[in-house]
Amino acid sequence: MKSKWFSSLLIKGFGLGCLAMASLSVPQLASAHGTIETPASRVWNCYQEGGNPTSAACQAAASVSGSYIYDWNGIRQGNADGDHQNVVPDGQLCSGGDPGTFGAMDLVRDDWVATSVSQGPQTFTWYNSAPHKSQYYRYYITNNSYNPNQALGWGDLTQIYQSQPRDGEVNPSHTVNLPARSGRHVVYAVWQRSDSPEAFYACVDVVFDGDNSSSSSSSSSSSSSSSSSSSSAPGNACVGVPNWDADAVYLNGDQVRFNDTRYEAKWWTRNENPAQNSSEWAVWIDQGACSGS
Repeated sequence: MKSKWFSSLLIKGFGLGCLAMASLSVPQLASAHGTIETPASRVWNCYQEGGNPTSAACQAAASVSGSYIYDWNGIRQGNADGDHQNVVPDGQLCSGGDPGTFGAMDLVRDDWVATSVSQGPQTFTWYNSAPHKSQYYRYYITNNSYNPNQALGWGDLTQIYQSQPRDGEVNPSHTVNLPARSGRHVVYAVWQRSDSPEAFYACVDVVFDGDNSSSSSSSSSSSSSSSSSSSSAPGNACVGVPNWDADAVYLNGDQVRFNDTRYEAKWWTRNENPAQNSSEWAVWIDQGACSGS
């Protein structure tokens, strides 16, 4: 009896040991983490257009790869460790050096839906589905000589901002001083984690005031302009944003104003106070004070 019990114990112990070794040998796949929500990054905009995109550029992207629909927050390099120009080659900046998954974001086009901006302060807000400590958020903008009909490279960029290290945040915002530009440009952003070598990348298409070529489709251009008007208006991020109504139904992406703060719904909600339901796993995203301060 003792012999049988001891054999059973040995078998169980061996099995547990094998499972432990197997767990060590299996690569740990990183989950997706974040992108710029306002003004909308290229991948976020196409994700918002959904499986039947309305803009010509997102239609073209969907025909190449629809991965962004499921993994919009996964444009990343796991071992960047600050060496971004080596891990993200020229021509692959908008895919974060991962053309096999996000190559559609690198399509060379001059009709990506763009947000209208002006020289001066512009607030960029991320939506990080898994917040992590940051070493920095770094922003670049394309040079005056930038040609949207040529592949984007590091030589096209000038750094304009870098944040200080911070703890993990779901919706970090950065006010970046945009230099004088005209026409179409790209703001390129890098989020380098401090608790891991992993980094995330985002392309934000912008068009400086005075140029009407923000999209090949007037309807998509109008939609982009109206959706970003409240978040990019200088001095007040709540222009055009309605006050929260406890009796109203809000869906994913709907924005409201409550106690001079702008909130965005993650999913269907009704009668859930934004100020009391804006934690990491709650329904509302706190987008910051309306004053932008």
